Amino acid sequence: MISIAAVIPGSETPVGVGTTGAMRCSLVLPDGARRAAILKRGPLAHVAAEAFSAILLRRWGLPVPDPFLIPESDGVAFASADAGYPNLKQRLWVSALMEGAQRATAELAIFHIATTLQSAPLAAVVDQAIDNRDRNLENILWDGAREAWIDHAYAMGNGRQMRDVNKLCDMSTQAGTHVEMCKSAVAKALALDAQAIHHAAPQIPGVLGPERMATFVAARMTSLASAVLDRFPQPDDLLSAAR
Repeated sequence: MISIAAVIPGSETPVGVGTTGAMRCSLVLPDGARRAAILKRGPLAHVAAEAFSAILLRRWGLPVPDPFLIPESDGVAFASADAGYPNLKQRLWVSALMEGAQRATAELAIFHIATTLQSAPLAAVVDQAIDNRDRNLENILWDGAREAWIDHAYAMGNGRQMRDVNKLCDMSTQAGTHVEMCKSAVAKALALDAQAIHHAAPQIPGVLGPERMATFVAARMTSLASAVLDRFPQPDDLLSAAR
């Protein structure tokens, strides 16, 4: 079962990135242990998506920080262990550059880094499986050697208002890493264990609707490899772009 924790009063400070109002905080666990964490409050559907995604993606082998549920007087919040290292946008200072050719070049360089991380092909596959349309440089953490993938509130159908896109696949196309990324991602899609979905569901409290989310992801698994393949340029697309 996902760990339950409580926020230590007075420990919250704004993270300062993103649009979700995330807070840095200290948690106390039932055994008295303390953990630094990132706390996110929001609609129950977003908390549910974060919790279920964290459990499932970790079962699939994606590096995702330890997840926690935080019971509060007006509902439940989600927290993930603070990895202690910055996101790609912070680390490489792209936001400090003015709009223009220099910034565009820098963004392509960061896209290259993001899409050549060891776990990037798996991340692209699981984003497709959980319908995560909100992958961006702010939710890819990297310390120069290790990466972690965070922020899945808009998965599980919560991002229907967003453009239907797999952003990691798009980044790889722009960065020119799409050929290897596509091969690796399709292979990982074919090998992904569907049973992990049903093992993850009991780890989430019933009030969060784990069975609905498990059914949602299971339905997407039936055509996952072809759906991933379709996110990359096909030979005809590349020829058209060259004309």
